[in-house]
Amino acid sequence: MLTATTSWLDAVPPLDMDDLRKFQRISRNMLDRLTDDRELLTKLVNDVLHDPDRLAASRVTLLLNRLSLYQAPDRRFEIRLNMNPRPDNQLVPHDHCYAFATRILTGGYVHVVRRRTNGWEGPFTGADLEPAVMTVERPGSAYTLGESMVHQAVMEPHTVTLFVRGPRRKKLSHAAEELMPPRASWPEPAIPGDAPEESRPCTLAEYQRMRTCLIERHLIG
Repeated sequence: MLTATTSWLDAVPPLDMDDLRKFQRISRNMLDRLTDDRELLTKLVNDVLHDPDRLAASRVTLLLNRLSLYQAPDRRFEIRLNMNPRPDNQLVPHDHCYAFATRILTGGYVHVVRRRTNGWEGPFTGADLEPAVMTVERPGSAYTLGESMVHQAVMEPHTVTLFVRGPRRKKLSHAAEELMPPRASWPEPAIPGDAPEESRPCTLAEYQRMRTCLIERHLIG
């Protein structure tokens, strides 16, 4: 579902996944512009509460919490806001099913992109990886990664990032299973008595806490 109010986001062209440079150029412009458009960012966060599709896509996960700010399936992208990282669970190298671009708004992290030694596709273990590039990301930093890249980000507690994901490019994402954190550290179930899950929709109370967090960090009005 698109946002009800027309904005410049509605004129963003489709993301061409056959050209990662084009994806980077369009998504970086989008992230930079949205970072400076506090009024629109505030509206997108507030409107999540009134959009069942975006509320269902706003999740509490093993790594962090996220809000689904804007969905454009016809143009093959989604904008998210990531926050509330779980530092103890950030150590697992993983890839994604899609290319993505991100920009850091507050906080920061050590980011490690790893080189696979067993090919570009399928499962891998920690023994199949070697460090390739390590950077320190701070507010204003931005980067783009394709779906075949393996990385990990050890985030500071108050890190908030804008994130644009492209369309799914492969059936499954992968992580080094032997390095996964114990089940006891997974997100608490939304319904008492249920088992912890790696990822689940956020509750209304969790949405409100995320919104409050953004206000306290002066990212939205």
